[in-house]
Amino acid sequence: MLVIAHLSDPHLGGRWSPAERTGRVLAYLTRLDPPVDVILVTGDIADHGDIEEYAEASRVLAEWTGAAPILVLPGNHDRRETYAAWRGAPPDEPVNEAHRVGGHRFLMLDSMIPAPPGERIDPGLLTDASLAWLEDQLASREPGERAFVCLHHPPVDVGISLMDPIRLTNADALAQVLDRHADVLAVLVGHAHTACATSYAAMERPLPVLVPGGLASTVPLDAEPFDPITPDLPPTFALHLVGDDGRIVTHWRSLPAVGEGR
Repeated sequence: MLVIAHLSDPHLGGRWSPAERTGRVLAYLTRLDPPVDVILVTGDIADHGDIEEYAEASRVLAEWTGAAPILVLPGNHDRRETYAAWRGAPPDEPVNEAHRVGGHRFLMLDSMIPAPPGERIDPGLLTDASLAWLEDQLASREPGERAFVCLHHPPVDVGISLMDPIRLTNADALAQVLDRHADVLAVLVGHAHTACATSYAAMERPLPVLVPGGLASTVPLDAEPFDPITPDLPPTFALHLVGDDGRIVTHWRSLPAVGEGR
């Protein structure tokens, strides 16, 4: 079995003590026995994309003392130039990364749309170059090697009016790539700040789309009695248990601070 700890949207450098909330989750993960095999953080590492926020990200992620690697990708709050510098990547192209963990390939896609200084573009887009990179990565796998496709922006609606207009804008193009390849187990995303599961209906073989919730804050359902973005709910993350047969069981966990819950 492969165990994936799926985190998203720490927004380090932002309001509502994101470093403490992220550290709380990492501390919880250190207590798991047996340990997780990999930790994913699916975007919005920084809140404004400043150099200082990525320095803070390095400090916070260094609190993880386990053996599992931490894999990251950018979101709409990140900035291409500073994020690329943090990752040691060229600043003039999407920062896509491929990693192999436990016999599975994790394909980390950059879906941010670069914005002028002082601005932010919230919807996502996979460039033609990124889609070609994904095609090459999926085609180059060993026979039977399973893959997870990871990006910040959901390719489908999640049923929240604040988030659905700013999801991935070229989801059909992604679906066309994925439909050409077997043994892709799921699409793992962030951005929505709510824990949910849905399916990628644009595909001929719909895949699960799994969202872990937000570390820094929660975006509630339209019907819930909260502000549109609230810190009043605890940081939430997902544990994906991947069986030898490729079946995924997802458990979500929320971690109130001491004294916040019973």
